[in-house]
Amino acid sequence: MSFIFFLGALFLFVAITNEVVLEKEQEVDLWVFKFFKTYIIRNGLTPLMYAITHFCSTVFVQLVYPFLIVMLLIFKYYRKAIFTFVAGAGGMILIYLIKIFFQRPRPPYPLLYKESGYSFPSGHATLSFILYGTLAYFVWLSNFPKTVKILMMFFLMLLSLSIGISRIYLMVHYPSDVLAGFCLGYSWLFFLIYWFRIKYPLSA
Repeated sequence: MSFIFFLGALFLFVAITNEVVLEKEQEVDLWVFKFFKTYIIRNGLTPLMYAITHFCSTVFVQLVYPFLIVMLLIFKYYRKAIFTFVAGAGGMILIYLIKIFFQRPRPPYPLLYKESGYSFPSGHATLSFILYGTLAYFVWLSNFPKTVKILMMFFLMLLSLSIGISRIYLMVHYPSDVLAGFCLGYSWLFFLIYWFRIKYPLSA
């Protein structure tokens, strides 16, 4: 079943790339922006969205990844440290290469501030899924009670989803950028989990 989701994520990423980047179709993106403006964007909600988006900012990622890797090394979880490094570094390289290749401009009218760089795919969405998905996978491999595992994994995935939504809310990414980012993050993380299970099982 997980392999079917992997293929589905890859297919959706390719479909989004073809539709909105190559053919430059923006009707759905613009409709979602209009929906957010009409029904979701509120003055009281904006500070929360601004705070949530920073849980996968460049500075945050640059601090969290080294800290997480060092802690894993200290507690002698060497394979998990390597997994974390490969997941994060590989994800950043993928995002950089894809952004440079497609060079999609960002939305022209952000809610609060403009961001530099290209728009497709959303780096926040991709890296948040990789980072919090990695933590969720480690939780699943832990000895916590099953109920605790499920709750922790749900929270981590909800945080990743919220970060993606915050990028749409703040209008610094098109919705298709965010969805493509989640697909890319899921595909990369699934590939690593599969490869490590065969070559270097993390539970060993």
